Amino acid sequence: MKRILHISDLHFGRLIPEVADALKQKIIALNPELIVISGDLTQRAKTSEFIQAANFLNDLPSPYLIIPGNHDLSTFRLHERFLYPWKKWQRFIAADLEPATETAAYKVIGINTARRIGHSSDWSRGRIDASQIKRVQDFFASASAQQIRILVAHHPFWLPTGHEHRGLIGGADPAIEKFQDNGPDIILSGHVHLDYCHVHGGIIVSHAGTTTSDRLLEGYPNSFNMLEVQPEHILISRYHWSKGEFAYLTKQSFIKQSDGWYEQ
Repeated sequence: MKRILHISDLHFGRLIPEVADALKQKIIALNPELIVISGDLTQRAKTSEFIQAANFLNDLPSPYLIIPGNHDLSTFRLHERFLYPWKKWQRFIAADLEPATETAAYKVIGINTARRIGHSSDWSRGRIDASQIKRVQDFFASASAQQIRILVAHHPFWLPTGHEHRGLIGGADPAIEKFQDNGPDIILSGHVHLDYCHVHGGIIVSHAGTTTSDRLLEGYPNSFNMLEVQPEHILISRYHWSKGEFAYLTKQSFIKQSDGWYEQ
């Protein structure tokens, strides 16, 4: 099994240093082949926050794939948000807003679901558009039977009971429908600061909470997920911050059948 670590919503500017330091040590111990970071690297998209985040990324012991989130757009500096929204991200973090990588065991693609302006008054909500859906399908069309197909997005495609008010990503339903053909096996996301795994439309939806920030929901501590993948089996272990360290909490096992993925 190949190990992929999923962290999210680090929120430099609201970072808990003790938690961030422990995360680095846990990454060394777990030794993942890849680290996936699903957005909201900063709190207010300040230069100082991006510099701190870049230093953190430089210290990671494993390769990583990272996408931005809505907090990585400036909230109050509207000229920056509308005229050059990703200038700081591309200067300090990564030139590519929608990176992709692959090995013999997996294909991973990220999409940027954050938007400068939203259809509702809540601009934190993201969208996936037709061109992004097609790009994902085109990328996965060449996947072999031995490769797990992983999509990384900041915003949720499914929400658990009691959290529906947070709002799904715009375009969630048509995306899931289209993804029945050359779509992902699993979607990794964040945004809502709670961790969960669920099968939706035959696709595994796996969320990490806020891994290192103090912006916690009641009952949901800092967390991250560890994926262990092979062609027809994905094991997801969830780790929660507890008593000064990231401790293993639980795991969920998923198997692939002819009509999609199922939890064992």
